[in-house]
Amino acid sequence: MQMDFRKVIYKLRNNLIPPHRFALYAQILLSAKTAGYNILTLQDFRELSCDPPIPFLILRHDIDSDAVAALLFAEIEQQHRCQASYFFRRSTWNQKVIDTLNHQGHELGYHFEEMTDFAKRHHLKTKAEVIPHKQEIQRIFASQLAALRHTSGLELSSMAAHGDFAWKTLDLGNRFFLKDSAFRAAQDISYEAYDEALVAAYGIHVSDKPYPEGFYPHHPLDLIAERTSFLLLTHPRWWHSNPLGNFASDIWVNIQKVLW
Repeated sequence: MQMDFRKVIYKLRNNLIPPHRFALYAQILLSAKTAGYNILTLQDFRELSCDPPIPFLILRHDIDSDAVAALLFAEIEQQHRCQASYFFRRSTWNQKVIDTLNHQGHELGYHFEEMTDFAKRHHLKTKAEVIPHKQEIQRIFASQLAALRHTSGLELSSMAAHGDFAWKTLDLGNRFFLKDSAFRAAQDISYEAYDEALVAAYGIHVSDKPYPEGFYPHHPLDLIAERTSFLLLTHPRWWHSNPLGNFASDIWVNIQKVLW
C-alpha cells in the first residue's frame, strides 16, 4: 500500500511540475558555448571527418508529446545560434511547428513506432509472435514515411525509434526492421539514431529524466565543466508544464495496456 502511495506522489509530482526549466537549458547552451564546444545536430556529427572537433555537444529532442513545446527549445537555440535534431511521432506531427523548425535550420526526423503499434493492434505479446510480421511492418512504415514526406515536403532521412511499454515487454526495439540494409537503402534512410556505430562514435549519451533523477547518467553541466563531449537527449514533458496533456497521455497509455 505504501509503495502504491509513493507511485501516486511520483506521478503527480512529475505530471504537474516538470523537473527541469528552460532556464537550465539556456544555461547548458551558454556554458557549452563559453567552454568552446562545437554544438551539432546528429546529421552534422555524421558528416564530420573521423576526428570530430573536441569538445562537441550534440542536441537531440524526441517530441513524444506537446509538439508546440519544441519551439521553446528552438527559441533558446536561436538565441545561442545553434541547431538541434528534432524527431516527431505521427501523434505529435504539427506542420506549423515543423515548418518553423525547418526554416530555422534544424534537422527534422521521424520518431517511428510501427512495430509496437502493430503488436498492440494485433495483440502480439512476444518477440516470437512479432518477428514473422517483419515485412508487413516494413510496408506500413514505408507507407507512413511516404505520407509524412509528402505532407511536409522534407526528405526525412533521419530516423529515431520510439520506445514505450510494449517495447519493454516485447524486448524487441522498434528499429529491428531497419537493420535490414536493403530496406533502409530503398527508403533513402541516412541513419537511425541508435545505430551502434553512431552511438559508439559520439560515446556519452545523456538523457533527461523525471524527478528526482533529473539526468542519466551524468548532469550536462558536470560534463561541460570537464570539457567532455556528449549527446544530450531531451523530451518536452520534462521541461514544459502541461498537466492536462500529461494526464491525457498517461490515460491513453493505460487504455492501450488494457486493450493489448
